[in-house]
Amino acid sequence: MVDSGLTGLARPQRGHFDLGTGFHGDLWLDLDALFLRPSLLRPWISELAGRLREHRVDAVCGPAEGGAFLALAIAGILEVAFLPAYRANGEEQGYRLAGTPGGISGWRVAIADDAVNAGTAVRACAGLLRGHGAVPVAVAALLAVGPATAAVPEAPFYAAGAIDSQAWPEDQCPLCARGTPLTAPAA
Repeated sequence: MVDSGLTGLARPQRGHFDLGTGFHGDLWLDLDALFLRPSLLRPWISELAGRLREHRVDAVCGPAEGGAFLALAIAGILEVAFLPAYRANGEEQGYRLAGTPGGISGWRVAIADDAVNAGTAVRACAGLLRGHGAVPVAVAALLAVGPATAAVPEAPFYAAGAIDSQAWPEDQCPLCARGTPLTAPAA
C-alpha cells in the first residue's frame, strides 16, 4: 500500500536526535501522534493484517507503547492471540511477556511495531519469543525508518510506509563526531 500521508501523521522532524535506544539518528517521529485518530490508520492496519495472514500466525506480539497498539489491532482483525511485550524492570531494551497461560511454545508469532528504525525493540521481542519456544515468522510496522528491513533477518518485513533516515550506535554517530548538538524534539 502506498503511504498516502501516513508519515505525516507522525510529524517528522530532521536534526540530530538521541533515539533512547543507544542509537542516534537524523529523524524524530512523534509516534504517539500516529494513534491520535485510530480510524485514520484502518487502511494501513488492514493491509498489514492481510500480509500477516499469509503466515498463518497464532499470535501478534508488540512492544509496549505503539507497537502493542498495532499488534492488538492486527490480532483483532486476524482473530488470533495478542502478546504485549512490556519493558522489563524499566530497562530500555529488555522485555517480558505478560502471562501466557499454557505457554506459547511452537506458536507462529508475528511481531508488530509502530515504527522500525534500528530494530532494537523488534529484535528484543524476537529473542523473547524464541526464549518462550515461539517462532517469529514475520515483522510488520506502520513505518519503516531508513534501512529497517534488517530488524529480524530471518523473517519477512512489511511496512505500510517508509521514510528515509539514518541511525547509528551512539559511539559511532557521525553527527556527534562533527560536534552537531542534539536536537530537542518539538512538542
